[in-house]
Amino acid sequence: MNHKEITQQYYSKWLGQDNILNRQTDDITFIYSPERNAVQLGYVKPFDLYIVIQPHRILVSYGDKMKEKITDIQNRIPGLLSAEEVKRNLTPLFTHTIKHTIKYVYNTYCDIELKSRPLTASEYPKYLEFFKKAHPECLNVDWVEDYFAEMVSQNVCCGLYEGDFLVCCSDAPDMPYMPELVQEIGINTLSKYRGKGYATDVCLSCAKEILKNGKVPQWSTTIDNIASQKLAGKIGFVKFADVLTVTAV
Repeated sequence: MNHKEITQQYYSKWLGQDNILNRQTDDITFIYSPERNAVQLGYVKPFDLYIVIQPHRILVSYGDKMKEKITDIQNRIPGLLSAEEVKRNLTPLFTHTIKHTIKYVYNTYCDIELKSRPLTASEYPKYLEFFKKAHPECLNVDWVEDYFAEMVSQNVCCGLYEGDFLVCCSDAPDMPYMPELVQEIGINTLSKYRGKGYATDVCLSCAKEILKNGKVPQWSTTIDNIASQKLAGKIGFVKFADVLTVTAV
């Protein structure tokens, strides 16, 4: 399985033009796409502007709400720029924050002895206890059991215990595109148990199971989450692209 090719297919879907990232496109490309008018699965608002930035190219996907600004946007990206330069140039055009994330491509599996493992259906009470501690702001947990059952059916809810307590666990965010081929890894560690390498162990277990399912692991993090960026490298990911997004409403 070609991890890079499939990851490029996935983010091409985000841009709204199939396989554009698998073609040898250089310089700057602007793409009008109805995808920018839609709310993708797992999100609550659309991305009216979606920009993929790599060292040799910039691809700008925009929707109806950005049509009137597209000439200004083009003028402010006169050539290949870094993500920070693009962000700085575009910021005066918007009253809304430009969000900056880093997307990764899976490179290699680190085959080490693991302490974590996929959870089973019978462990739901332990998972629910963990979930409530990890997400104290979430008052409605009626949906959690079904979510847990779906993850367990695919062996992607991997956990690590200290004694009788589940202290670190992966989850499986919804994939807006190509769910039969890709799966992003989510991870939570209770604050008391951070800094012990548990997240690395659990994420490796999850990546192993995703690969066994015939899918390509995915990783995404914000530009300011240095811990997540370091974790990505530890579990076999390398940087794929910077992504800038703007939601106009």
